[in-house]
Amino acid sequence: MFTRPSGHSTWFLRIVLCAALAGACTPSIVPPFLTVPVKEQEVPIVLTIGPIHTGKLVYEGAPVGGSIESSIQRTLHDTLSRTNVFKDVVILNAPSQAGEKIDPEQILAAARSQQADLLLVGEVKEFHAEAAATFRTEYSVLTRLQLQLYNVHTGGQEWKKTEKVTVAHQGSLQEIVLNVAVPSLTAGLLPPLIDHVQAEYLASLRGPRISAGAVEPFGVFGGAELAKIDAELAPPSGMTPPKDHAYAVIVGVEDYRDLPKVDYAKRDAEMVRRYLVKALGYREQNIVTILNDRVTKSQLEARLEKWLPKQIAESRDAEVFVYYGGHGAPDPNTNQAFLVPYDGDPAFLETTAYPLKRLYQVLGELPARQVMLVMDSCFSGAGGRSVIARGTRPMLITVEDPLLASQNMVVWSAAAGNQISTAFPEKRHGLFTYYFLKGLQGEADANKDGAVDVAELYAYLKPQVETEARRMHAEQSPQLLPGADLLKERAKVRLVDLKR
Repeated sequence: MFTRPSGHSTWFLRIVLCAALAGACTPSIVPPFLTVPVKEQEVPIVLTIGPIHTGKLVYEGAPVGGSIESSIQRTLHDTLSRTNVFKDVVILNAPSQAGEKIDPEQILAAARSQQADLLLVGEVKEFHAEAAATFRTEYSVLTRLQLQLYNVHTGGQEWKKTEKVTVAHQGSLQEIVLNVAVPSLTAGLLPPLIDHVQAEYLASLRGPRISAGAVEPFGVFGGAELAKIDAELAPPSGMTPPKDHAYAVIVGVEDYRDLPKVDYAKRDAEMVRRYLVKALGYREQNIVTILNDRVTKSQLEARLEKWLPKQIAESRDAEVFVYYGGHGAPDPNTNQAFLVPYDGDPAFLETTAYPLKRLYQVLGELPARQVMLVMDSCFSGAGGRSVIARGTRPMLITVEDPLLASQNMVVWSAAAGNQISTAFPEKRHGLFTYYFLKGLQGEADANKDGAVDVAELYAYLKPQVETEARRMHAEQSPQLLPGADLLKERAKVRLVDLKR
């Protein structure tokens, strides 16, 4: 039970520094004492303090201190812990690379392993120091620090703020940074952080937000609901043995630079990866995952046209899986379909997007035993997971290709050429991807033989998607190419062996 300090309607942060901001300096720097009264609302979540990138903390070509990142983490940890707002505040147990930024996906995975709900990371964006005395016993220091808060369950950024301070003090440069500059920055950054978290939590207690008849995902507090959905969709305990010659490229673009967001595309891609590893026998090192702003045209070309052929070489036993979740677009001048990268422009598809025809050709030429392409996208330009140049009408685009009739390839497309691929807000996934994975989970095992093959998965997937789409007043019919009548032996390919 919290009590609000008398005379205060909101919480405040009182800092007793060694006259750092008052201008009076002494030779010895005493660490500040922080008193942080808070609002009455406790937030029952775990906050983890992740990496604080300190690459710019350099003076005359040398880093300012050897353990300054961990010291900043400790300051943030201790201050946030004293607020008694969170259920727990922990420092992330993750590998640290001095001066280097770490892959954000690795950081999120480490935070999930510690059962964290929120992840706080930071970066020193600017640093300048100037010695004010001949013997360098006094410095003027400018520091600009940015903190970012992420929802560990969704990977989404929920809050960001940058603070800048200039201080002058006697002592070593490292002591001034840690014991004067950092506490001053903390005083400006942490109060609005806690205000934001508490406000979001109180909003979540009032119930889900509704927009146009659909439930919107929570920001900071979507964790519990998303965790439940993830548990329901968890990969089965498969009996598929590890495959040494199985390779995958997974692409998910949710947040575009200049185009509408593709709801849940990142979650789709991440869950597909989990299925490949946990249930389909793919090895982690044989899977390439590119998400959001990393999905450029050059990256698609590099992974699909260079990396995949190099891995497979002449291995006729190789297996390939390619997943794309994001916008598609039609070119009305050529009647061709394109995958739209993060920075793609529907008005200039030839130069900024990746042609679907080219994708078919690249995959069709791979000397692999089996190639599977799964696309939760659409190409009509009528909405959903498709876009079109301004002033252009939606159009019917075919996603079929003659190569498919003669190659060892199976293509799953989320919708017909004149339809849109929709999101499934209730399950926080794309509608097509959700039921594709539910089928692999075991729902599609119609003959109960402990396995799911291509024909079984399609027989389950198509009516499930069509029915749910109609409930949302949409038409969406997944396509299996080159068509059930042409698949022949490919229809019997076992996708997953289930443990019964």
